[in-house]
Amino acid sequence: MASFHALYEKCFGRKCSCSKAHAHRAEVSFAADAVISRKKRILGVVACLLSLPLGANAEEVEKESRPPMERVRVKGVASKVADEVSGTKVNYLNKESNFGPLGKVELKKVPFSVMQTGHDVLENEQVRTMDEAFEYMPSVQLQKYATPSPQMVNRGYQADIVANSRIDGFNVRLGSPYTSEQFQSMTVLNGAAGSMYGPESPSGVVDMVLKRPTKSPFFNFNFGYDSNGAPLESLDTSLGKGPVKLRFNYLNQTGQSYVSTSDMWRNLYSADIDIQLTKRIKFELDAGQYNVGYYGMPAGFAYSGDTALPDAPDPTKAGYGQNQGGYTASSTYGMEKLFIDISPHWKLKLGGSYDSSTRHLHTITNTLYNAGSSGCLGAGVVGEACYSQVMAASKSNNYDGVWSNYAYLNGDFHIGPITHHINLGTNGYNSTLTQPNFAQASRDYGITGLNNPIVQPLGYVPKQYGGNHEGSMTQQQAFIFGDSMDIGKQFTIMGQFSESWITEANYAKAAPYGKSGGTSANGVFSPSVGFTFHPRTNLNFYFNWGNSIQPGPEAPGNTANENAILSPVRSWQYEGGVKYTWRKRLQINLDGFSMSRPYAFSNPDNMVDGLPVYGYYGAQNDYGIEYQMSGALTKDISIYGGFTWDHARLTDTGNPLSSDKKVTGVPEWASDFSLDWHPVFLHGVAFNSNIHYVGTRQANVYNTTQAGEYVTLNLGVRYATQISGHKLVVRGNVDNVTGQNYWDSAFADSTDGAAKGATYSAVLGTPRTWRITASVYF
Repeated sequence: MASFHALYEKCFGRKCSCSKAHAHRAEVSFAADAVISRKKRILGVVACLLSLPLGANAEEVEKESRPPMERVRVKGVASKVADEVSGTKVNYLNKESNFGPLGKVELKKVPFSVMQTGHDVLENEQVRTMDEAFEYMPSVQLQKYATPSPQMVNRGYQADIVANSRIDGFNVRLGSPYTSEQFQSMTVLNGAAGSMYGPESPSGVVDMVLKRPTKSPFFNFNFGYDSNGAPLESLDTSLGKGPVKLRFNYLNQTGQSYVSTSDMWRNLYSADIDIQLTKRIKFELDAGQYNVGYYGMPAGFAYSGDTALPDAPDPTKAGYGQNQGGYTASSTYGMEKLFIDISPHWKLKLGGSYDSSTRHLHTITNTLYNAGSSGCLGAGVVGEACYSQVMAASKSNNYDGVWSNYAYLNGDFHIGPITHHINLGTNGYNSTLTQPNFAQASRDYGITGLNNPIVQPLGYVPKQYGGNHEGSMTQQQAFIFGDSMDIGKQFTIMGQFSESWITEANYAKAAPYGKSGGTSANGVFSPSVGFTFHPRTNLNFYFNWGNSIQPGPEAPGNTANENAILSPVRSWQYEGGVKYTWRKRLQINLDGFSMSRPYAFSNPDNMVDGLPVYGYYGAQNDYGIEYQMSGALTKDISIYGGFTWDHARLTDTGNPLSSDKKVTGVPEWASDFSLDWHPVFLHGVAFNSNIHYVGTRQANVYNTTQAGEYVTLNLGVRYATQISGHKLVVRGNVDNVTGQNYWDSAFADSTDGAAKGATYSAVLGTPRTWRITASVYF
């Protein structure tokens, strides 16, 4: 039957409408539409049959009538998750962030200044450590020590190394090393924020946000190489699609950094688990360990208030550090968080964390002397500045531990035309620092010319021994309450308050290591108020005022009262600004601020046994302007950056030589802009650039010597493609393309091994370096 149908269709060019009722019979009957003129149809059938090849049967006719076979090509489509995690979407628009008790808030609506280095910036600029992420924020500088203990300076104010630092909202020690592989982004809330976070410096709050499991599983393998010779491999993966999901990161890098005699290594293991217990209850667990070691890198340079800071030498020269001098450090953390959606309008979150860091420092310190000084001439150095070099075992902070906690309740409700957004909660931490019981004698390498460093042979390395004892302790807890009131659609008034308890103590360096001092403050109040006017959804004007208490700082080394803890101190802030969103793709912010706080430094006018006394002397008063932009100029050009003008002055010191002077280490102008050009017609090829400018900084409280201004240019190229349905991204970046030598930081502090009276320190900037990374996504 089927053969007949094929023959019929070939002969007459249409299908037969045979009655299905007769399909079981040998004969065939035709429906009405098939009735034809017998004479014409018989002749047609005969002609058709005669045209068939001899010996052809019905099966061959049917085979010939079949349509030609079609080939189906199955092509793999890369997971959308790969586009999100690879950074190739180049989404530089900063939209929202989590602000402790306030919860997750749109950045364009909050009544304060915020900077954020997002995931795509970290990926495309090949940021290796979180220290580097600060460089994209012009209001932030780092006080570096050539060790893993930088301190953030924001708007000219030095941060507390624990109180101002957070991971996912928990207090951590910023001086611990952290790598970018752990984090999704970094956010800095500029200025005073004690009303939201409890006691802290007015230098803002930095919050590093951990990576979380993604909606769909993925695997990402990275293979990189950094100059001079440090290969890198890393893994980033998310597993699970149900109620339990895991994000895991691994990193390993070993080799040589930009100094020929240097050695470096670092590795990371971290895991982040999301457990959806019910539709409204979510539990998060996070744990990780990052280990790092650097030896042979340029050491810090200490100097006195009478020493002129010379032009920065070439940091790639071996000898400014020694291969046997450096540090190893390890950071370990564990966190747990519980999120409960009580109702569509009320949410509760609470959690706890522990962050610890272990360090072993074999500190190299270079002490600078003026050209023509007796120290230089006595060593035979003529016509240039010179320095002495000492290696010492660190006498402080071997082990640091920080316990942190928070609990926040958020809700919203209406009363007439007013919508209330309530927050109620508490947060706090307990930080303990340990010190070695004993340290071996330092090793003196002598004096040499600044531009003629000497590589020393391996030999005696001073070490710590005899165990450890508690060196200092800080404990604080804050009770927090706030209400943000939307009055109609155009006005918002925010009131935020905290009441805090602070306890600080330090302990003697000699047996029996008893408590040697401390301070406390109970029930101290930190208020702030904010007002926002938003005439359109893309335009917001805001103003805020606040004051905040902070724990007292600890006196640094090389002072008469080393390790003494100063009393808590209060700061004040006024800020106003405007935020504008252009075409939903570019955020532009402009603000002005005025701030004040008592200023602590090692005062050469107050000497005991030849050493200055560290204490509060006068006040630091800052006012300035911040400009920021993030997002896309066009569909092919993404931008992130801004500039800061900061008029920072030290007043009322009691000495005309230091009063009404610029604050040490704070540039008046700083800017940073990153551009990424990724036109569609280049089919995956993209180019990026970053230009970073830091103005002149005063290098002592008398403003008699300076660290010069500098500009660095970074250039990069990226190629993204598909191989067998999997995304492949290759990146290459060159930092400091022009190879400029500069002082990265200069500030009033001292390090182990510095000569007596050398109460200032400066650190060299990074020279020209390059990085290559190939990333594949499954």
